[in-house]
Amino acid sequence: MAQVPVACAPSPSFAPGPTAAGRFAPVPSPGAMAYGPLCQCAFMSYGPRIQQKAPPKSVERDLYDKPPPFNPPNGAEPPPPGAFTLMAFDMEEAKTDPVHAARSMTLDQPCVVFGSSQTHDGQVHDGHKTVLDQHACLYFAKGKWFIKAINGATYLESMTLHPWLRDAEGRPPKRYTSTNTRKIEAIQPMDLKRRLSREVCVFRLGESDRRFWVSGSLPLKDGEFEEDGGERKKERGERGERHEAPSRRERETRRSRSRSRRRRR
Repeated sequence: MAQVPVACAPSPSFAPGPTAAGRFAPVPSPGAMAYGPLCQCAFMSYGPRIQQKAPPKSVERDLYDKPPPFNPPNGAEPPPPGAFTLMAFDMEEAKTDPVHAARSMTLDQPCVVFGSSQTHDGQVHDGHKTVLDQHACLYFAKGKWFIKAINGATYLESMTLHPWLRDAEGRPPKRYTSTNTRKIEAIQPMDLKRRLSREVCVFRLGESDRRFWVSGSLPLKDGEFEEDGGERKKERGERGERHEAPSRRERETRRSRSRSRRRRR
């Protein structure tokens, strides 16, 4: 029969201890530990617990805290009633049928929030995957409209990029342009507010295909002018030259000739 090796404890220290025979017996030291089939350590008192594991649990946790609800700016004030209208267009529908593709809403509140949330009341909804719960806001202050990115990127665009724009009555608006070559501007949540003008009055949220247009009498920025305004003035000038009244000298010469003829007669 094969012998099983057993780990032995350190050699005991001998101390005098009387026995029945009068001999001295070895006494183990207090720090010694016995090893063997009958003396096992604490970590060997149970078997593997692989089969005793509980079934896994699915738990949803928010790794990032959600931002608090957005509050309107302190300086926001209600706009004049009926002066401004918010138009919403989907690009593909607007290109095929711009008159019937538009959705309109009268702007009568000091602040309007745009986003994909369906739990916040009073928001303008855009369900694109890149649009956040509260993405951007549009508010009126001191006779001007401002747009501010809340939690996501927002893009301001010139109306010259969208020739299919139609107002609530289906009419094309007056088109304005400027000397500025940059027709699209991206603003982030850390950027300051941007003021809308007659040219830059269209914006979109994230990478959404929907465009929002503020229709109304917006103020002009430096360098902005109406596209066909110069041609209209030129036409008016030509019409004025055609129907221009005769000058004072021509009237005097005509009178002098008529008088001389009468005198000759």
